[in-house]
Formats: sequence, structure tokens, C-alpha cells
Amino acid sequence: MSRSLKAGMTTVVLLTAILSVQALADEKKDDPERARILAQVKQLLQDADSYKAIEFISKQGEPLEVSKRYSDLVNDFYWKEKALPHVVTLARAGIHYSLIKSQELVDSDLLKANEVRDVARVISYNLASYTWPGWDEEGIVITEGDLAVGLEAAKLNLRLVEELELGLMSQSMANWGLGAMHMALRQYDEAISAFESSMEDALLDEAREFELMNLGYIGIAKILNGSTRDEGQTQLDEAVAELEKLGTEDSDHFLGQLKTSLKVFARD
Repeated sequence: MSRSLKAGMTTVVLLTAILSVQALADEKKDDPERARILAQVKQLLQDADSYKAIEFISKQGEPLEVSKRYSDLVNDFYWKEKALPHVVTLARAGIHYSLIKSQELVDSDLLKANEVRDVARVISYNLASYTWPGWDEEGIVITEGDLAVGLEAAKLNLRLVEELELGLMSQSMANWGLGAMHMALRQYDEAISAFESSMEDALLDEAREFELMNLGYIGIAKILNGSTRDEGQTQLDEAVAELEKLGTEDSDHFLGQLKTSLKVFARD
């Protein structure tokens, strides 16, 4: 799936997209230029070094186009290549490129500067998502170092959502991503705080499925914390029961993801 989420999507689409682990669904997936760049970058990573690949990417057009190419490559190396080390390298390079270029564009073209900065937000969200073990994605091996990278990306994503004023749902998603990374790092108090913020934003946006999903993750974090296991189990059970009552596509998906996440983190 593409976790490159855009402001202005409907709530239902947002809710489905954020936690879906389907095959990449991107309108440019059949773009021959995208395929060419992917092949060239793969070759450079194999025959030269990542810096050579980054130099090549930086020459692929104007700043917004280059930023989007970075975003495409991050998705392609995750979904098509299952190569998380390259995902991390290219995502961090793409974020750095996009943030710097957005600053350079502020005085001459504020709209374009914000567009480039928004691509940095998309990449940062994806980087946090792709370095989160809770998906239990086949073929992806996540290290402790990757978790630290993911946490930093989640923090950046939240900051950019706030700077770009993208609204309650984007803010809720960003707080969920931050909570997810804290939970993976066993920082349970921080995780619960972020999930609570996400739940509050979802409540204000009347996104009931997302509100309940966050309640479930608060419960999981408390279960994993140990000292609050009983309280967490009660909250998780409440979230599951309410999601089952809703019976929507999103609620069914969230039920499955809560189950998967609890299995992954309880196993660890």
C-alpha cells in the first residue's frame, strides 16, 4: 500500500490507508520513468555507493519532482525490493533534500516551498511506518537502530503536520505514528500519551473507528507495561467490542491490526 497520505482525503480513505498492509497502490506505479530511476538507483547502490545514488537522484528535475522521486523510491524499495536498509538511507536523504529545498524556496515561491515540505512529511510518515515492527510485514527485518530512526521520523512527521496546518485527522495520524514507535521502543508512558492525543483529535474529527483503534493501542501499551495489565485489558476489550459493533471495513481492519500488534509485541 501507499502510506504517502495527502491532506484532503476523505476520512474513510484515510482510515483505511493508514494501517493497510496491501500491495503498493500508487497512481504512478506503471510510470516508466519511475521504473527507470528505480533500476538505475539499484545499480548504483550495488556497483558504487549510496552517495552516488543520491547524487543521481538530485539531478532528476526541479526540487518538487526530485522530492517526489525520493518518495517513490522509498515506497518501491520497501514494497518491491524488501530492502529496509536502502529505504532508511533514501528516506533520510529525501527528507533532508526536501527540507533544505523548501527553505530555499520560501522567499521566491511559498506555495512550492510548502509542497516540497509536504513531501518531506510524507516520507517521514512512511519511514516511521516502514520501521515499525507491528505490521509483521513478511521479508522485513527491523533492527534497534531502525526503531531509533523511525522514532525521529515520527517526531518530524508530527512537527510538519502542525507547521503545515493539515488538520485534525492528519494530526491524529501523526500522533498515532509517534505512539506506535514509542511502544516499539518499550517507552510505554510516552506511547500512551501520544495515543491519547491521537484519540482526542479523532474524537474531535468524529472519526469513530480511529478513536476506538487508539483506545485499543492504549490498552495494548498498558498490557505490555505490566503494572497496568488489567486496566489495559479492559480498555482493549472495550475497543474490540465497539469496533465489532461498527462492522465497517475500517473497523474490521483495525481489529485485525490490534490482534497482530499485540501478538508481535507480546512475543518480543
